[in-house]
Amino acid sequence: MLNFSVVIILSLILISKNLILLNEETLILLCFVTFCWLGFTKLKDSFHADFETQRKEIEIKFSESFEAIVNSLLANLKWQKLFPILITNFSILEKQFANLGSKMITQVPAIQNQEFQKTYLRKLSFAKRLEEQTSKVISLVLAKKIEKITFLKYFYSTKIRITAFQCNYKIALREYIETI
Repeated sequence: MLNFSVVIILSLILISKNLILLNEETLILLCFVTFCWLGFTKLKDSFHADFETQRKEIEIKFSESFEAIVNSLLANLKWQKLFPILITNFSILEKQFANLGSKMITQVPAIQNQEFQKTYLRKLSFAKRLEEQTSKVISLVLAKKIEKITFLKYFYSTKIRITAFQCNYKIALREYIETI
């Protein structure tokens, strides 16, 4: 590398002879070159260490992925060797399923009949519960309506004194007295 004092003396000579002009651009260039030179000389060891650790990490990752690929290929070869055996096993399994299916088909009508009976009984019990609940609700609604009607009839005959209601009240009272 060049000696720093030689570079400074050479620059001063060039500036004094007006070969290099000192303006903003030249000063910015000088600062940039100085910054790059100082950064390179002072930080090259830390950059080298960082790059070296990154290189080692990448190398480890490549080796791990290579091992994973090799293991995958070995497993694939193992399955390819087992494949003929699996084909024969699957053909035997297919025959067993065919036998099971034919036996089940013969029993399906009986099972279906039982299922229809169960669902029909469930539907009938649901209809019965629904009918009971509906009759309870209707009787409660009717009782509430009759209670409101009697209250309103009493209110109109006693508080408001509408003659038509007073007449009905007197007729009902006479009928009640006659039954006693």
